[in-house]
Amino acid sequence: MKITIEVLPKSRIAYFRNVGEYGGEINQALMASCKEWAKLNNVFEHSTILGIPQDNPAVTPKEACRYDVCVIVNEDFHVAEPAQVGQFSGGKYAVFLLDHTKEAVSEFWGNIFSEIEKNNLLIRETPIIERYTAQMIKNHLCEILVPIQ
Repeated sequence: MKITIEVLPKSRIAYFRNVGEYGGEINQALMASCKEWAKLNNVFEHSTILGIPQDNPAVTPKEACRYDVCVIVNEDFHVAEPAQVGQFSGGKYAVFLLDHTKEAVSEFWGNIFSEIEKNNLLIRETPIIERYTAQMIKNHLCEILVPIQ
């Protein structure tokens, strides 16, 4: 796996949240709603979209797990409902580019922790994030961002 390292700035976000078990059709519908909102508000083509699982399902009951889909927006951008306004804390990340398929994502999760160890990286205790741009979506790609120290 090829790893790049990025330091992401703190950013203002417009976000949509689902509370409940991670994965499946509900999170896909949330992503579709966020993309539609971004298109309607003319920010989709030049946006960065983040998928952020806010809770660890090993310690948080599945019905209480929060998953946010976010669009990074300018400080002066008016965030229209039903989106909510929030902040992405930024930080240092190991970035992995992969095909946005079940097989590639499954393979990623099967190898990620050995790759992190092999590259002598230490994971920070913040969520692992999915990142998309309009161009990546068109090309069926996504990035997985692993927070590192």
